Amino acid sequence: MSFFDPLAWEIIPRINLGPLAISPHGIGIAIGYLLGAQLMVRRSRRFGGPDESDIWNMLFYALIGAIVGARVGYVLGHLSEVTDGGDNPLGVFEVWKGGISLLGGITGAVLFSLPYAFKHKMGFWRTADLAVPGLALGIVIGRIGDLMIGDHLGRPTSSPFGWRCLGASGEAPVPYPDLSGGAAPPSLGCFDQVVHQTALYDFVSTLLLLGLLLFLGRKVRRPGFLTLAYVTWYTAVRMATDFLRVDRRYFGLTGSQITSLLVGLTCLYLLARYRGAPPRWGAAPPISTHSSTESDEEPPKVPQNDHSP
Repeated sequence: MSFFDPLAWEIIPRINLGPLAISPHGIGIAIGYLLGAQLMVRRSRRFGGPDESDIWNMLFYALIGAIVGARVGYVLGHLSEVTDGGDNPLGVFEVWKGGISLLGGITGAVLFSLPYAFKHKMGFWRTADLAVPGLALGIVIGRIGDLMIGDHLGRPTSSPFGWRCLGASGEAPVPYPDLSGGAAPPSLGCFDQVVHQTALYDFVSTLLLLGLLLFLGRKVRRPGFLTLAYVTWYTAVRMATDFLRVDRRYFGLTGSQITSLLVGLTCLYLLARYRGAPPRWGAAPPISTHSSTESDEEPPKVPQNDHSP
């Protein structure tokens, strides 16, 4: 193998655990969510954030929202596909057949967790700043699952940055389909064609983003800065990588690109308008620079007895 050869590995569509066959994709998402949540809790302890029980309760609602939003986001862009052209309307609920959207999951998680966060006065921007490094970590781990099953395949390429599947659980790659008749390129599977592996690009870029967030998050910054930095970075990368994807397009852009464009421009405006300090939406007390075991208050003074023996 020369330096300019494309990357190549064998994929694992399913992991057999006795009678169960589990997708590495689902395992990656579950582990990513748990480790990302734990990172958020640790950051909250360090910077004196909201009560730990409130964070876990909020993350429970976020999990439900992520599941709902991930499926809804995918169905909205692939309605004809998931319902077999309208012949199977219940197909929108058949999540086990695959079909979820990362951006839809993030949107659902935010919408479902907002009521709890506001009710308990957790502070929107402060809580979001605590969450985004964990979100980046979760995406990195989730993308490992995507890479294991050969998901998010892009267009065929002759670039040395492409990827070739060496087989699927011991079976040889299948011929790449003929697209001359207008058929849609495959986005999942093991084919004998070098393609762009967009999940790998997302993995690398989000890993770099995670390092940047952890570096910037070592000290307290204006509320919202880390959140806006995260969203601006991620939407910009998603805009670029989606040009290599094979997803359905509207006016030349994928649904994720349209969403990323709108959200990314909004974040750029906020960063420029407030110089890293968004409006005081859901304000909360300032984050302490001490660990959660320390107190900013002076210890109470013990009354002195004027008639000491």
